[in-house]
Amino acid sequence: MKSFKNYLSELYLIELEELEELNEAKKVDDSTKVGSVSNNTSGVLHELLVGRHLQGGKHMAAHTLVNEKTKKRETPQEAHDRLKSQIHPKDYERINARAKSAADDIKKQISASHPGHVIDHVHHTSKPGDTEKETGVKATQKDDTSDLYITSKHPKTGKIVKHGVSLKVSDKSSKNIPSSSLGMESSGKKARELYKQHQEAIKTKHPALKSITNSEDRKAWAEKNPTRHNAIKKENRKLLANVAQQHAAELQHHLTMGNHEHVVNHLRGVLGANLTPAEKEGKATFRKHTTYLTSKGTQHHTSHPGSEHDHILNDHENISVTHTGGSVHFHHTDPKTGIKKKFATQAHKFDSQSDPLSPLKSAGKAT
Repeated sequence: MKSFKNYLSELYLIELEELEELNEAKKVDDSTKVGSVSNNTSGVLHELLVGRHLQGGKHMAAHTLVNEKTKKRETPQEAHDRLKSQIHPKDYERINARAKSAADDIKKQISASHPGHVIDHVHHTSKPGDTEKETGVKATQKDDTSDLYITSKHPKTGKIVKHGVSLKVSDKSSKNIPSSSLGMESSGKKARELYKQHQEAIKTKHPALKSITNSEDRKAWAEKNPTRHNAIKKENRKLLANVAQQHAAELQHHLTMGNHEHVVNHLRGVLGANLTPAEKEGKATFRKHTTYLTSKGTQHHTSHPGSEHDHILNDHENISVTHTGGSVHFHHTDPKTGIKKKFATQAHKFDSQSDPLSPLKSAGKAT
């Protein structure tokens, strides 16, 4: 039985996560203020600068790169120059130094895994269809999340290898940032029913929302009615905890009944633990490269999600499922030592904390 103290602690953690998300969402680019860089600008600049440093200071080529505001095509250099002009020079200096460190780390990895190879060129592959142009293998952006494709070549043998890289960057101190973004269909068979009941209850308590169908108008209503919105947020947290509890019970029931395949397939989605189509056909390698910050400075972590969890996923009889708050946790008990460790988490959340009738989604990550 969960103690009331632990329950309050879980609610506090959920509130803290929501506050962090809101603060991050409010960040906008401002060239006059240090620390005013949106997450999107930081992420795109990281991709563009890592690619440039991998090529010794030369900007990448891109198959398809479009300015989201003007809808016009840009070269990586044009996109870089535009984004650089939107942020403070000190922020750019920090982002650039972090990207160079990431590029140096990736170079070392390729040298270790493919001795003698040197980087020939790098392509930015951030849009649909880009990875297929590099590998010749059809893949959706979900199938192959590579932001860059690096082509390495052995100067003596002439052998060429393609390396897909998904880049992640964070100012936080954890290497375990979300590895998947999942819809309501990945939240358990009862999620949709629970969500529908929740929405109906909210509309009954706050009748004005019944006639507001536009999310922006609902956000405006929430700003004008903070007390009501806070009450809705409390109900939201109850829903997330209920969805997580039901989902964990459902998954554990599958394991108990021997339907391990269902849980393993679900876990591959949570962890993004599938080989890319190009990997399956032997046309490319793939790695997820995460850059994060600790008290010791910039750190890097590389994972190979398509295979690195196989020792756990193939030992499905020793997998178990629990939940706390709005999160479902996956554990593995080592058959030799008997030590039980959490290896993955799926956090159920709302798409927006500003919209009182926001859709439900979840995010998965390794722990």
